[in-house]
Amino acid sequence: EAVEFIEKSLLLAGYAFVYRLWRVSRDAPADNLDFRFAGATCLAILVTSFVPHRWGIGLVATTTAVYFLSTNRGDKNLKAAGVLLFAMSAHLVWGPIIFMLVTPEVVRGDAAVVAGLLKILRPDIGWSDTTFTAPDGHGLVLVGACSSFQNISTALLACATVTMLTRPEWIRRDILIIAFAVLAMIAINTARLCLLAWDQDSYEYWHNGDGGNIFLFTQTVVVLLIAWWGAATGRREA
Repeated sequence: EAVEFIEKSLLLAGYAFVYRLWRVSRDAPADNLDFRFAGATCLAILVTSFVPHRWGIGLVATTTAVYFLSTNRGDKNLKAAGVLLFAMSAHLVWGPIIFMLVTPEVVRGDAAVVAGLLKILRPDIGWSDTTFTAPDGHGLVLVGACSSFQNISTALLACATVTMLTRPEWIRRDILIIAFAVLAMIAINTARLCLLAWDQDSYEYWHNGDGGNIFLFTQTVVVLLIAWWGAATGRREA
């Protein structure tokens, strides 16, 4: 389910990127630097075709984002397109690299939050490091794929995408909206992990059954509503 949510977020970000490019002013003609960069990008696409798909796209997106952000000639739409590319490259390449470096700490942090909630709701469930054990013998071990990190990075991408679709510039209030979205995603993931640790039947439903679809739907609706609300109210203030 998480993979499907990520793919939808990337598709929406790609649409927002094309939309902002379409809105770019045509007044300024391309110069020699633009043509040289276009040639270098084509070469980079050829070279990165030999590396894993996500990494290749992410690396090309990063260099293009830096170019748009540094040579946008004051065009807000081109700058917004650069922000979107940077957000996508961070999600595809740089975020996973950071996650690989801090996976144990992040997973332990998730486990501690889940343990705190279970201590209130199900104090009979034992907790040790990243392992939960129910009295009936059901056990759950948290791994990187269960971490809130994926949800957080996807929430950041969704907020950036919706904001840049609504308006081509950031305001200070957007930081609070992003923080709100991140906290909401952590809360949703924590609730799901609690249900996975509850007992075997609950695990089967929320991991392998219809509960997975409910989780995906809730996750998608919540983050998009927060992002759209923040971008819309920010547009009135901008």
